[in-house]
Amino acid sequence: MSWEVIAAVSFGLIFLLLLSGLPVAVALGMAGIATAYIFIGRTALLQYISWAVSTNFVLVAIPLFIFMGQLLLHSGLSSKLYEGSSALLGRIPGGLLHANIISCAIFAAISGSSVATAVTIGTVAIPELEKRGYESKIVLGSLAAGGTLGILIPPSIALIIYGVMTERPIGPLFIAGIIPGIMLTLLFLGYIVVRVMTRPELAPKYEKIPFKRRVLSIIGMWPIVVTIVIVLGGIYLGVMTPTEAAGVGAFTALIFTLAYRQLSWSVLKMCLRETVKTTAMLGLLVIGAQMVTSILTYLWVTDKAVAWAASLAVSPIAILMFIYLLYLIFGCFMDGVSLEVITLPIVFPIISALGFDPIWFGIVLVILIEMGMLTPPVGLNVYVIHGLRPDRPLTEVFLGIVPFFFMMVLGLTIITAFPILATWLPGKMMAIGG
Repeated sequence: MSWEVIAAVSFGLIFLLLLSGLPVAVALGMAGIATAYIFIGRTALLQYISWAVSTNFVLVAIPLFIFMGQLLLHSGLSSKLYEGSSALLGRIPGGLLHANIISCAIFAAISGSSVATAVTIGTVAIPELEKRGYESKIVLGSLAAGGTLGILIPPSIALIIYGVMTERPIGPLFIAGIIPGIMLTLLFLGYIVVRVMTRPELAPKYEKIPFKRRVLSIIGMWPIVVTIVIVLGGIYLGVMTPTEAAGVGAFTALIFTLAYRQLSWSVLKMCLRETVKTTAMLGLLVIGAQMVTSILTYLWVTDKAVAWAASLAVSPIAILMFIYLLYLIFGCFMDGVSLEVITLPIVFPIISALGFDPIWFGIVLVILIEMGMLTPPVGLNVYVIHGLRPDRPLTEVFLGIVPFFFMMVLGLTIITAFPILATWLPGKMMAIGG
């Protein structure tokens, strides 16, 4: 039977099951089992795949990074992070709007989740900015957009899943996200500066903070900065694997939570409960995706799809642009991680065959997923921010994110034109590691 028919049946089953309302992980698993039964006549292969994925040591990093983020969130250090960012950036045109972006960027480096980043910083920032008279659309838009940095700036759960599914090292993927993450942060900040300079009424004038209070606010950020330096520094220097860095980071966060006397049984149970829930959901997603991937590989679907793409009389860049377009379209209807695990089995072999760097594409994929978190009708970060201010119309949040979305388009264009922005730092890391 032709590979086109097998692929159509497999992905058709996935989307039919998704339309029925089943969770994505269940839909993937059922589609994998059904495809194996229809075209092979047995499902024994899937039992081995499920076991191999669930015992993958790299995946241990996911619950550890989630637990680290939960501890720092519930210790109250996220509010100290926002206070410190405000003290550092309040004088720049746009004032506390810059604190939104920088706080999101820094918190992203400990949470690995866009939703957690948007909720955490939004909860602290929105009341403060509304009290000072900032324009609502730009406030909500900056928080929704800033939250998307959570899955680009390492540690990133999306990059861990990408590494597991494509069999790429997690450390270089993490390091590859640093420069693009900083670039997107600067693009967001630059837009705010230009926007506020042309329309000063969007942000009130800076309120002078006493020097002593400013210094204390900046010093209050040190536990989060130390945690980030330990985790990323350990990975970059080759002292720790990403999984070991996750364990050290979680232990460091636990020490800080104890030091600030914020660790109680209720807080610990809450952190563990959220860690287990999120890890279980992501683990089932990866297992379901690997079931589909293994069956398609066994049936030579991926190899034949790659050969077909290579035979097209178009340039690799044209195919890449088409893949971008597909991700932007599907991102309007699916959450990022689900889109990642569903599409990678077919997309990644094509990307590799066309000669694109797999580390670079991991970063590009995450940026595309981020953009999907801002686009209607799904736009997860938009709904999260709207949930913090349900009295405001949803359209206000969507209008607020429009300029930031175009900043992301610009960032994606720059990364595509200059892949070295994603590959240079991992190359230096490998050189250091010998």
